[in-house]
Amino acid sequence: MPVYVFEVELVGNIDESLDALFEAGYDDALVRGDDRGGSAGFDREAGTAIEAIVSAIDQAEACGLEVVGVTEDLVTLGEIAERTGRTLAAVENWVKGRRGPGDFPEPRVPRPRAALYSWADVATWLSVHEVFEINPVDLETAHACTVIDAAIRTRRGLRTIPQPDRDRIVKLVA
Repeated sequence: MPVYVFEVELVGNIDESLDALFEAGYDDALVRGDDRGGSAGFDREAGTAIEAIVSAIDQAEACGLEVVGVTEDLVTLGEIAERTGRTLAAVENWVKGRRGPGDFPEPRVPRPRAALYSWADVATWLSVHEVFEINPVDLETAHACTVIDAAIRTRRGLRTIPQPDRDRIVKLVA
Protein backbone atom coordinates (compact mmCIF):
# COMPACT_ATOMS: atom_id res chain seq x y z
CA MET A 1 0.00 0.00 0.00
CA PRO A 2 1.39 3.46 -0.87
CA VAL A 3 2.54 5.99 1.71
CA TYR A 4 1.17 9.52 1.32
CA VAL A 5 3.07 12.52 2.65
CA PHE A 6 1.00 15.60 3.53
CA GLU A 7 0.35 18.14 6.28
CA VAL A 8 -2.85 19.35 7.93
CA GLU A 9 -3.26 22.70 9.69
CA LEU A 10 -5.05 22.53 13.02
CA VAL A 11 -6.82 25.01 15.30
CA GLY A 12 -7.37 24.13 18.94
CA ASN A 13 -5.33 23.17 21.93
CA ILE A 14 -2.70 20.82 20.55
CA ASP A 15 -1.01 20.48 23.96
CA GLU A 16 -4.17 19.06 25.51
CA SER A 17 -5.01 16.92 22.48
CA LEU A 18 -1.75 15.04 21.93
CA ASP A 19 -2.72 11.83 23.72
CA ALA A 20 -6.16 11.79 22.11
CA LEU A 21 -4.63 12.36 18.67
CA PHE A 22 -2.23 9.49 19.14
CA GLU A 23 -5.04 7.20 20.29
CA ALA A 24 -7.19 8.31 17.36
CA GLY A 25 -4.50 7.24 14.89
CA TYR A 26 -1.93 10.03 14.67
CA ASP A 27 0.89 7.56 15.37
CA ASP A 28 2.11 8.22 11.81
CA ALA A 29 2.27 12.00 12.25
CA LEU A 30 4.66 14.59 13.59
CA VAL A 31 2.43 17.00 15.50
CA ARG A 32 3.62 20.54 16.26
CA GLY A 33 1.71 23.27 18.01
CA ASP A 34 0.61 24.92 21.20
CA ASP A 35 -2.62 25.92 22.95
CA ARG A 36 -3.92 27.76 19.83
CA GLY A 37 -3.15 25.29 17.08
CA GLY A 38 -0.45 23.89 14.90
CA SER A 39 0.07 21.28 12.26
CA ALA A 40 0.57 17.58 11.75
CA GLY A 41 2.84 16.17 9.07
CA PHE A 42 1.98 12.65 7.93
CA ASP A 43 3.55 9.65 6.29
CA ARG A 44 0.26 7.76 6.05
CA GLU A 45 -0.29 4.40 4.43
CA ALA A 46 -3.66 4.14 2.67
CA GLY A 47 -5.37 2.95 -0.48
CA THR A 48 -5.61 6.47 -1.94
CA ALA A 49 -4.41 9.97 -1.11
CA ILE A 50 -8.01 11.06 -0.49
CA GLU A 51 -8.48 8.20 1.98
CA ALA A 52 -5.26 9.11 3.80
CA ILE A 53 -6.06 12.82 4.10
CA VAL A 54 -9.74 12.47 4.97
CA SER A 55 -8.92 9.93 7.69
CA ALA A 56 -6.47 12.41 9.24
CA ILE A 57 -9.14 15.13 9.15
CA ASP A 58 -11.77 12.85 10.70
CA GLN A 59 -9.37 11.83 13.49
CA ALA A 60 -8.47 15.43 14.33
CA GLU A 61 -12.09 16.52 14.39
CA ALA A 62 -12.99 13.55 16.61
CA CYS A 63 -10.46 14.96 19.09
CA GLY A 64 -12.14 18.37 19.10
CA LEU A 65 -9.66 20.13 16.80
CA GLU A 66 -10.60 22.05 13.70
CA VAL A 67 -8.78 21.32 10.47
CA VAL A 68 -8.40 24.60 8.61
CA GLY A 69 -6.32 23.43 5.69
CA VAL A 70 -4.33 20.76 3.99
CA THR A 71 -1.03 22.22 3.01
CA GLU A 72 -0.77 22.67 -0.67
CA ASP A 73 2.85 22.26 -1.47
CA LEU A 74 3.89 25.73 -2.63
CA VAL A 75 7.40 25.79 -4.04
CA THR A 76 9.93 28.32 -5.26
CA LEU A 77 11.85 27.96 -8.51
CA GLY A 78 14.83 26.82 -6.45
CA GLU A 79 12.77 24.04 -4.88
CA ILE A 80 11.49 23.00 -8.30
CA ALA A 81 15.09 22.81 -9.49
CA GLU A 82 16.05 20.73 -6.46
CA ARG A 83 13.13 18.31 -6.85
CA THR A 84 13.78 17.78 -10.54
CA GLY A 85 17.57 17.68 -10.36
CA ARG A 86 17.80 20.60 -12.78
CA THR A 87 19.62 23.89 -12.41
CA LEU A 88 17.80 27.05 -11.41
CA ALA A 89 18.64 28.48 -14.84
CA ALA A 90 16.94 25.51 -16.55
CA VAL A 91 13.77 26.01 -14.47
CA GLU A 92 13.79 29.75 -15.20
CA ASN A 93 13.98 28.87 -18.92
CA TRP A 94 10.84 26.70 -18.54
CA VAL A 95 9.04 29.55 -16.78
CA LYS A 96 9.97 32.11 -19.43
CA GLY A 97 9.20 29.71 -22.28
CA ARG A 98 12.76 29.76 -23.65
CA ARG A 99 13.03 25.98 -23.22
CA GLY A 100 10.56 23.15 -22.93
CA PRO A 101 7.02 22.96 -24.27
CA GLY A 102 5.93 26.38 -22.95
CA ASP A 103 2.82 27.27 -20.99
CA PHE A 104 4.49 26.78 -17.59
CA PRO A 105 1.97 27.19 -14.73
CA GLU A 106 1.50 30.67 -13.35
CA PRO A 107 2.63 31.25 -9.75
CA ARG A 108 -0.03 30.97 -7.06
CA VAL A 109 1.73 33.71 -5.09
CA PRO A 110 3.42 36.09 -7.52
CA ARG A 111 6.30 37.95 -5.93
CA PRO A 112 9.22 39.76 -7.56
CA ARG A 113 11.96 37.79 -5.83
CA ALA A 114 10.50 34.43 -4.84
CA ALA A 115 7.17 33.60 -6.45
CA LEU A 116 5.44 30.50 -5.12
CA TYR A 117 4.15 27.86 -7.49
CA SER A 118 1.69 25.06 -6.84
CA TRP A 119 3.65 21.81 -6.85
CA ALA A 120 0.46 20.06 -8.09
CA ASP A 121 0.38 22.38 -11.13
CA VAL A 122 4.12 22.10 -11.76
CA ALA A 123 4.16 18.31 -11.29
CA THR A 124 1.27 17.96 -13.73
CA TRP A 125 3.06 20.15 -16.27
CA LEU A 126 6.27 18.15 -15.88
CA SER A 127 4.40 14.85 -16.21
CA VAL A 128 2.09 15.80 -19.10
CA HIS A 129 4.97 17.22 -21.14
CA GLU A 130 7.29 14.36 -20.14
CA VAL A 131 9.89 16.86 -18.96
CA PHE A 132 10.49 14.98 -15.73
CA GLU A 133 9.07 11.73 -14.38
CA ILE A 134 6.93 12.40 -11.32
CA ASN A 135 6.24 9.66 -8.81
CA PRO A 136 2.53 8.87 -9.32
CA VAL A 137 1.91 8.80 -5.54
CA ASP A 138 3.41 12.29 -5.21
CA LEU A 139 1.27 13.58 -8.07
CA GLU A 140 -1.86 11.99 -6.59
CA THR A 141 -1.06 13.52 -3.18
CA ALA A 142 -0.49 16.98 -4.64
CA HIS A 143 -3.84 16.93 -6.43
CA ALA A 144 -5.70 15.53 -3.42
CA CYS A 145 -4.23 18.23 -1.15
CA THR A 146 -5.31 20.94 -3.58
CA VAL A 147 -8.90 19.68 -3.83
CA ILE A 148 -9.35 18.86 -0.14
CA ASP A 149 -7.85 22.18 0.94
CA ALA A 150 -10.35 23.99 -1.29
CA ALA A 151 -13.18 21.91 0.20
CA ILE A 152 -12.09 22.73 3.76
CA ARG A 153 -11.85 26.44 3.00
CA THR A 154 -15.28 26.33 1.32
CA ARG A 155 -16.76 24.51 4.32
CA ARG A 156 -15.38 27.19 6.66
CA GLY A 157 -16.60 30.00 4.41
CA LEU A 158 -20.12 28.57 4.22
CA ARG A 159 -20.58 29.26 7.93
CA THR A 160 -20.82 33.00 7.26
CA ILE A 161 -23.22 32.82 4.32
CA PRO A 162 -27.04 32.90 4.68
CA GLN A 163 -28.73 29.51 4.19
CA PRO A 164 -30.28 30.09 0.72
CA ASP A 165 -26.90 31.17 -0.67
CA ARG A 166 -25.16 28.34 1.18
CA ASP A 167 -27.48 25.86 -0.54
CA ARG A 168 -26.58 27.39 -3.91
CA ILE A 169 -22.88 26.98 -3.26
CA VAL A 170 -23.31 23.40 -2.03
CA LYS A 171 -25.24 22.62 -5.22
CA LEU A 172 -22.52 24.26 -7.31
CA VAL A 173 -19.79 22.20 -5.66
CA ALA A 174 -21.75 18.95 -5.86
